[in-house]
Amino acid sequence: MNFTYTSYPNQVYFGKGKTDELPNILKDYSKVMAMGEERWEPQIKKVAKEIGEENLYYFPEIIQHVPQSLVDKAMIKLKEEKPDVLLAFGGGSAVGLAKALALETDIPIIAVPTTYSGSEQTNIWGISTEEGKTTGKSMKVMPKVVVYDPDLTSSLPLSLAVTSGMNAMAHLMEAIYAPNGNPVTRHHALLGVEYIKKGLEILAKEKQLTEEANTDIQFGAYLAGKCLCEVSMSLHHKMAHVLGGSFKLEHSYVHTVLQSFVLKYQWDSLSDEIKTDFRQVLGHNPAHKLQELSGNAGGPTDLKSIGFKIDDIEKAVETVLAKPYENVAPLDKSKLVDMLHHAYEGSLEG
Repeated sequence: MNFTYTSYPNQVYFGKGKTDELPNILKDYSKVMAMGEERWEPQIKKVAKEIGEENLYYFPEIIQHVPQSLVDKAMIKLKEEKPDVLLAFGGGSAVGLAKALALETDIPIIAVPTTYSGSEQTNIWGISTEEGKTTGKSMKVMPKVVVYDPDLTSSLPLSLAVTSGMNAMAHLMEAIYAPNGNPVTRHHALLGVEYIKKGLEILAKEKQLTEEANTDIQFGAYLAGKCLCEVSMSLHHKMAHVLGGSFKLEHSYVHTVLQSFVLKYQWDSLSDEIKTDFRQVLGHNPAHKLQELSGNAGGPTDLKSIGFKIDDIEKAVETVLAKPYENVAPLDKSKLVDMLHHAYEGSLEG
């Protein structure tokens, strides 16, 4: 009970039909630049109709990992349209593009997440180039308002619901043992794990994203994003960004597979209190439970199946170790190589 805790300012609307409140949320702005994949165009156009179509410009191009070339293209449109608010409607990639624009312009963001990414709750931005992915933190990119509407995530394909939920679970996992953690964030992280676990177990049993499973996972994902912003992430996130950004793997798939193996890597360095926390929410063997949650619900459990090449293991580890950062367990090259070999095969044994 000796800690520093920072709570970050934003307003959250959570519940079915909350997107109906967008016109009221946007009423104090004169021009909206909305961004989201084309499948969200009907919802965005509905907002435009209610606030006046001339008051909203829609940018439909969204690319994973937010390439600099896309940011440049969107910035040209931003300078032409002169919006005073950005509406990010979609998953982490749509929110990521809005953040990249806000970083340069100080324009506020209103986020409407349609997956469980959690990035809408953070001041973290990331932009990719041919050399890899650059990330940073800035309050310029912290969304001012976040609208969670379970109606928007209810139609997620099962595979995406699983990997997006597991992506959020990874934020919670690292928040529980964060080197700069505190009891407030840890409490929220453990609560988030409970909700996502419950939601994924319902999904696996029912073979569909029921209303209860969807709301549970979305609430857990909200807490995950909040935790991600409040404490620092460690090995898991560093490794996930390297594999995703440098080796062009799908972001949520990497998070889904890696977390079991990273938790096993960290385990012996965790305090007895933290180990007890993990066991209380995930059972006797937390690393196996994380893999089981994905596998039982139809998600990936090994790096081989998501396109990672065994020949890239050494390079990935070298990239991870190139910039030192705080981690609960010592970062040992041979042990990290061994960890990735096990993750490649999907085997937690040995």
